[in-house]
Amino acid sequence: MRRCAISARYSSDLQRQSSNEDQIRGAREYARQKAWLIVEDYVVADSEVSGEAMAGRDGLHRLLEAARTNPLPFDCVLLEDTSRLARNLPDQLRMIDRFAFHGVSVVFFSQGIDTSQQNARTLATLHGMVDEQFLVGLRDKVHRGQHGRVLQGMIPGGRCYGYRNVPIEDPNRTGKYGRPAILGVSPEINGEEAEVVRRMFKMYADGMGVGQSAKQLNREGVPAPVPAKNRLHRAWSRYTVWEMLRNERYRGVLVWNRTKKVRNPETGRKISKSRPESERVRVEVPELRIVPEELWQAVHDRIAHVKDALGIARVGGLSRTRRTYLFSGMLACGECNSSMVIVSGMGKRGYVKYGCHAHKHTGVCQNKWAIRQDRLEEQLLAAIEQRVLQPDMVDYLVKRCEEEIGRRIQELKRQRSDSNLSALRRQRAELQKKAERLIQAIETAGDLGSLTQRLRTVEAEIAGLDRAMAEVRPLNLKITTDELRQRVIRIVMELRELIAAGDPAAAKNALRKHVGRLVLTPAVQNGRRLFQVSGSVDLDPDHNKGRMLLVARDGIEPPTPAFSGLLTDSAKWFGISACLC
Repeated sequence: MRRCAISARYSSDLQRQSSNEDQIRGAREYARQKAWLIVEDYVVADSEVSGEAMAGRDGLHRLLEAARTNPLPFDCVLLEDTSRLARNLPDQLRMIDRFAFHGVSVVFFSQGIDTSQQNARTLATLHGMVDEQFLVGLRDKVHRGQHGRVLQGMIPGGRCYGYRNVPIEDPNRTGKYGRPAILGVSPEINGEEAEVVRRMFKMYADGMGVGQSAKQLNREGVPAPVPAKNRLHRAWSRYTVWEMLRNERYRGVLVWNRTKKVRNPETGRKISKSRPESERVRVEVPELRIVPEELWQAVHDRIAHVKDALGIARVGGLSRTRRTYLFSGMLACGECNSSMVIVSGMGKRGYVKYGCHAHKHTGVCQNKWAIRQDRLEEQLLAAIEQRVLQPDMVDYLVKRCEEEIGRRIQELKRQRSDSNLSALRRQRAELQKKAERLIQAIETAGDLGSLTQRLRTVEAEIAGLDRAMAEVRPLNLKITTDELRQRVIRIVMELRELIAAGDPAAAKNALRKHVGRLVLTPAVQNGRRLFQVSGSVDLDPDHNKGRMLLVARDGIEPPTPAFSGLLTDSAKWFGISACLC
């Protein structure tokens, strides 16, 4: 008897949230008809996630991780159809192959495709091509519709500071909830916000930088544009000001098709790329002008002057150079939870410094401390290695791993011996009753070919259940303490060798697997200014979390004697203290 996991997905918040429930219910019914067993721990759903790429498919990736374990917790994954797995053919086939490598088949029950069968790959490929073409066609239709709205002076996108969006209703069509359907959205000038826009342009034309302008507006409490979902604060930043200074809508020109979203095949995430000037669409909308032409020209004359003086790498006061730093994207400010980013140096002085993004670019955070990137990396790496390899820490990690492995083994034993055996017995009893009814029908109606064939099928399923029940035995998995200890030490040593190899990108990827988000909080200890760094060093992503480190703001002299331990009852906390250089 096959043990089944279930995966469901729907792609948009415009769809019914019950879509996943419907898919899971269909999978359960299919498994019941086949007399297969659903493993409840592996029924997963991904909500509001596009099938265009694998990014964000947490539920599906959880099943893939489970498929790597031994013994296998399930034999197949049930999905409604191929589009629920992916709408990108290469991703679809690659995911099927990854499951197959670990001995797990994928069953698309509404299409009758089982990848354990010989012709399944051909069928999956054909359906996958249709799924992919549907996505391409939908993208083209949306793009074409947006183009038509732009030519009519409507807005194809979201909000723009300085304007309010007014929906245009179609009285001849009924939309959702019985109200008139919406033809599109027409912008109109928001008087209060328009004054802020003009003031911003004037500040820059008078010589104030974009960063200074942002901080001035924040100090005065001027409402900023509504932030994106992934932004922590609603505040003015130099990036916001810089983009607004270049927005041609403020001069009465609606520009559409300026950028396009392109999915990175390596990460699966979308990024914006500029389109050629020839593909952009410009529509004159003089009624939407906020900034007088004279002021617009003054601002852009200064932008051109700054570009000539500083070069392309510093346009708008923003660095366009790209470098890889070990802890980029992993550090957060302990005061406001914004990212800690490179805020000064930019390589011109031979070193750069980390500081709070919100303080540097918006002024809304009071954490003005910064730490040299090279010193931070040196101290954090030394702290991670030394603290993790301390005997008591290794003992702690090994103990946690043993506890988790023991818990997991007991869970698997219960699944195999209790719930599985009971379910197998129930299914066998149902099949036995079905076989008895078929025998009675044959005795009454005679040896009809269809009834005889159904009886043989049921008897084969009963035999399969008997074999499955015979295989349910207690697990006998053993792992020694020494093996766990050597694993912890080996991971740290491999990480150190990778960092010493001098490849920042590879070292950063390795660090991300084991080091979580690190929070830097300014503190004063014995008259010395420090950054308290809290976060997790996770040598085994499944078993170990929860470490704390304390790092000096600028440096440790000498490194080893400066370590001092801080211990609490709930977790292991460690510290580093040193004077500022």
